[in-house]
Amino acid sequence: MDKLRLSRATSLRLLSAIGSAAIFGTLAAPITRGAFWPSAFALAFVFGFFFVGGTGYRILLAVAFQDASRKASASWSGATAVSAMAALSAAILLMGRDGASILLLAAYAVAINAAYIPVKFACLEAGCCHAHRRDPFLIRNHDLRLVEIALAMVVAAASLASVWVDAFGAAAVLGTGGHLGVRVLSRWSRDRLPGSRFDEEMKGQELLPLTLLLLASILINTLQ
Repeated sequence: MDKLRLSRATSLRLLSAIGSAAIFGTLAAPITRGAFWPSAFALAFVFGFFFVGGTGYRILLAVAFQDASRKASASWSGATAVSAMAALSAAILLMGRDGASILLLAAYAVAINAAYIPVKFACLEAGCCHAHRRDPFLIRNHDLRLVEIALAMVVAAASLASVWVDAFGAAAVLGTGGHLGVRVLSRWSRDRLPGSRFDEEMKGQELLPLTLLLLASILINTLQ
């Protein structure tokens, strides 16, 4: 039964990576000004490269330091941090190209929230990421992971609806800001904010890239 649950968790994480890459590629395809489906496939591959690459940073560190005791599991924080910095860099390079930057940021905002939903279902399967402390409004007596899933669904839906009506700036700001808020809530609830406890793992490495991405979304949306 434990092996089956872990297998389901792995499948859900794989769905997260593939699904979010497909969403990003589909939404961001117009920025290439080329044929839609080849552009969508190429952008999905690029997103997946940074997303999946970021998940494996713990494994790379464990190999680099030749430390078998170092935690070497897949990392959502790494996936978010690396993909967010890649999106930010691309948005800066695309500035001035008829709204390409804000469309890319909007596509990323939808994709990263959509990716979070199967990841948290994987946490339910694996039995990890429980709350250690609770706020009186959102979590209270609820399962933190279910709260995160619900919030991610709301943010993803709001972002996608904004993209649907061509409100790309709103999608980028709502999606990035909403995901940042969910991550802060999750880390606070699990006592995993930067500096909260000392151990061998960096904590909260996704918070700064998401904050920079949010600021960039606000600035680019304002300048358009």
